[in-house]
Formats: sequence, C-alpha cells, structure tokens
Amino acid sequence: MTAAALWARLSADGLVEGEMPEPDRPASPWYVRAMLGIAGWIGALFLLGFVAAAFAFLMKDSTSALLVGAACCGGAFGLFRGFDGNDFAEQFGLAVSLAGQGMMIIGLADIFDRGALLYIAIAAMQVALALIVPNFLHRVLATCGAAIAVALAINAAALHGLSAPLLCLGLALVWLEPRVWAAGGKLWRPAGYGLVLALLLVETFRLFGAGLLFEPAQASRWIAIHGPLIGRALTAAVLLFVAISLIVREGLSPNSPTALTATAAAVVLGLVSLTAPGLASALLILLLGFAAGNRLLTAAGILSLLGFVAHFYYSLHATLLEKSGILAVTGLCLLAAWFALERDSGASRTVDPGHA
Repeated sequence: MTAAALWARLSADGLVEGEMPEPDRPASPWYVRAMLGIAGWIGALFLLGFVAAAFAFLMKDSTSALLVGAACCGGAFGLFRGFDGNDFAEQFGLAVSLAGQGMMIIGLADIFDRGALLYIAIAAMQVALALIVPNFLHRVLATCGAAIAVALAINAAALHGLSAPLLCLGLALVWLEPRVWAAGGKLWRPAGYGLVLALLLVETFRLFGAGLLFEPAQASRWIAIHGPLIGRALTAAVLLFVAISLIVREGLSPNSPTALTATAAAVVLGLVSLTAPGLASALLILLLGFAAGNRLLTAAGILSLLGFVAHFYYSLHATLLEKSGILAVTGLCLLAAWFALERDSGASRTVDPGHA
C-alpha cells in the first residue's frame, strides 16, 4: 500500500483530514541525537545548579517557589515551541521544566499539608503541563506524574487498592478506541504511554517494598485486609471488559466459539490474577498493545508479565506446590483456548466445494 492510498483510507475512516502532509525531513542518526540530548541535560543541570545556589532563599517561600517554578516551565514551553526538532534544545527544555516542576511541588507542599489535597494539586499541575507543553516526552512524563499523584491521593484517602484499577480504566479508554489514540495522537498517545508507565510503577512499588508510598497509613482494618483483593478484582473486571469490547469491535457473534473461548480465557485469567498481584495489569497492557498493533505496548506487557509472574512464583505467601499448580492450570487453559481458536479459524477458512 502506498502512502497516498493509506492516507485516503485513513481519511475515509475519519482518522485524518485535509491533504496528505509533506514527508518529514530526514532525522539525525540516533547516536547524534543521543549525544545532543546528553549535552542538553548537562548544560541544564549546570545552569540549574547555579540558579539553585544563587537563589536558595526562594525555596523558603512558597509563593516565590511557585513563581520561579512557573517561570521555568514557561521557559521550557518557549524552547519546545521555538526549537521544535532540535534535540539539544528539547532535552535542555525538558530538564528546565522538570526543575520548575520540582520547585512548584515544593511551593505546593508548603501551602498544603501532606495528604490528598496536596496530591490532587500536583496532579492538576501535571495535567495542565501535559495539555499545554507540545512535546512528546514531556507529555509522557507529565501524564505519568499526574497518574502517580492521583494514586497517592487515593491511598492518602484510605481507599487502598483502587489506584491500579483506576489507571487500568484510563488505559482502556485511551488505547481501546483507535479514533482516540490515532486521530488525537499528539496528545493521547504520549498520555497513553504515561499511564502505562505509571501503572507499572505503582504495581512495582507496591510489590517491592514501597508500601509507605502506596498504602494508606490510617486505613481501617477491613480495608487493609480486603482492599488489595478488591483492587485486583476490579482490575480483572477491566480486563474482562476490554476483552468483550474487542470481541464486539471485531464483529464476532457473542455465541461464536471464538467469542466464547476468548471470554472464558479472560475470566480464567482474571480469577488467577486474584492471587497473583500485577498479573491482570500486565495482561491488560499486552492485550491493548496487541489490539492496537503497538509493538512498544506489547513488549511492555510481555516484560511486565514475566516480571510479575516471577515475583509471584518466588514470593513466600504460598508453597511452591500451590504456585506450580496455579501456573499449570493457567497454562493448560491457555493451551486449550489456543487450540479452540485455531480449530475455529481453520474451520472458517475451509471452503465448501459445492459453494466455490
């Protein structure tokens, strides 16, 4: 398929509009871009170190910290707009923006006590930066920061276990519908990647010892005991919702063998994930990446799936015999689903000679 034919097909589907754009100018080799990016970070760090040493007194006043931080973010915005495509300027602007965000967070921490209000304010700031600053990597990091701040706010409000399913729902809303991540790709694609990064960080921090960050300090005993299980059940429900939505999107009959097999596999994996933290989140990323044809998402889902399965197998909350049995049953269910899908697809490709 030529570029013109592809553009015509996308235009007919309502994913693009107008004339086909001119081809982009050839990009610099990756090693040149990497060196320019490193040089930008080094220059920005030296500049910020000088500013921090010269204006350390600004950190003691919340208003001054907010104003200086906002000025840094404004300068980064100007760099992104004025030097689009310049790797040195973009990385320099990214470092300046991150430093400005740090100063703004310090100012907000002086205004709000540590708690849900502080994290909500940080999330609002990050969302505004993601909407305003037109840079892909900056939007990824800002979205990730906003999502982590929301997770911290949820747990500070003693709603243990709800952060992961909420992030999974956001992932489904972004990556499930092609008209979202394709038509509005400049905003929603980096936002989708930021949500993936935030989800993996939240799940990893919870599993590997950062409980003080993602667990409420004053949760009730009932929430402390049942909250994680409820969160994993809601995440499994999101996984089942995505599987059913993809079945409907592909135009399959609900009673077809393929639809029934896919739904049963999603239910089995959701039930298994109740005893394996992080498993449903990794499967959701993998499923969305495969449905969107996104290799980066698919790779992230596979790697995170391997990591969470390894953590489940080597953790000490159950015996190795029990874990081996769970993994064996899951593998048999997946093999049975694969066999049923292959058989159904093979039958659909067979042509009756009388109707050829």
